[in-house]
Amino acid sequence: MKKLLFIAFLCSFSILFSQAKNVYYTDFIDFTDNSGIKYNVMMITDQHDENGRADSTVRILYTSDNEEHLVEFHADCYLEKLKNGNTKISFIPTKNTSVQIIKGKDVAYNPDTFVYEIDTKTSKITGTQSDKNTTAPIPIVYKNSTMSTLERKDEIERFYFRAEPMHNLLKNFYNKKIADANKITPYFDALGWFGSDGIAYQAFIVSLFKNNEHINTIVRIRYEKEGEINIVEYDAQSDIVIQSDDNLNVSVKPKTTTVSNIKGTSGYNPDTFSYTLDINDKFIKGKQSDENSSADLSYISINNRQEFALKFYSEKDEIFQKYVK
Repeated sequence: MKKLLFIAFLCSFSILFSQAKNVYYTDFIDFTDNSGIKYNVMMITDQHDENGRADSTVRILYTSDNEEHLVEFHADCYLEKLKNGNTKISFIPTKNTSVQIIKGKDVAYNPDTFVYEIDTKTSKITGTQSDKNTTAPIPIVYKNSTMSTLERKDEIERFYFRAEPMHNLLKNFYNKKIADANKITPYFDALGWFGSDGIAYQAFIVSLFKNNEHINTIVRIRYEKEGEINIVEYDAQSDIVIQSDDNLNVSVKPKTTTVSNIKGTSGYNPDTFSYTLDINDKFIKGKQSDENSSADLSYISINNRQEFALKFYSEKDEIFQKYVK
C-alpha cells in the first residue's frame, strides 16, 4: 500500500510539472506584503520563443501562523526590449491557472504577477509584485546578482522535493554551469594611473580563456570621487601579441560604451589599455586612454590577493573565489 502511494506521489508531480520541461533560466526574488509576511520566490523558465514568450513555473515559499507553506502556479514569461534600451521581464499567471499546494494546509493563495526592468547602463534591477487583491504594487528584491551558482543550487532543497523530476533537472542545470565555469581559465591584471582630474584610478582586469581561446574580458575600475567610492564595470576584448623580443603586448579595448555601476552613481567612460609585459609577466610600460584623455600606467603590486580582490568584488562572486584560491 505504501509503495502504491509513493508511486501515486511521483505521478502527481509528473502531471503537475508538465509545463516546466526544461530549465533555461532561474530567478530568485523576495517581497514582503503589507501584513509583514516575507515571501521567497523561485521562477524556472523554459526557452523563449521568437515572440519573447516562455513557459515558466513559479514557486512561493513563506511562513504564516508559524507554519511553512510552499505553493506553485504556472506563468507566461515575457522578455521585452524597451525603447530606452532596458529589458523588461514579466511573469503573468497563465489563464485559468490553479495554485497547487505543495506544502502546508488550509492555504488560500492568489497567483502573483511579477514585472521587473533591467537597466542596461547600470545593471540595476527594479520591479514589483501584484495580485488580484493588490491595491498598489509591492517592490521586489531581485536576488540573482548577489548569489553564486553554488548558492542557487543549494536553494533547490528549499523549493523542490528530491522525488520531483524538476529537482534532478535543476541539479543538472547548475552542475553544468559549475563545470563550465571550472573549465574557464582566468588571467588577472591590476593597473593604476592618475587621471587628468587628479583622481587615482585602479583597474582589476579579468580575461577569461576556454581551451586557450579568449572568451571575454571584464574590467572593473575603482576610484574615489567627492568622498564616495565608485566601482564600475564593462566588457572588453583582450588581444595578446608575442613580440620578436618575447615580450607580450596586451591591449584591452571596450566592446561597447555601456558601463555598469557596481557601487556609486558617477558617470564613466570606458578605458582602453595597452601595456607590455616581459616573458616573466613583469610590467614594462603601458598607457590608459579614454575619449577625453590618456595617462601612463603603473602595475599594482599585490601582497594580499584576498584584500585586493575585496576592493572590487564580494566574497560570493565567482571571480573573487577563482582569484583567491
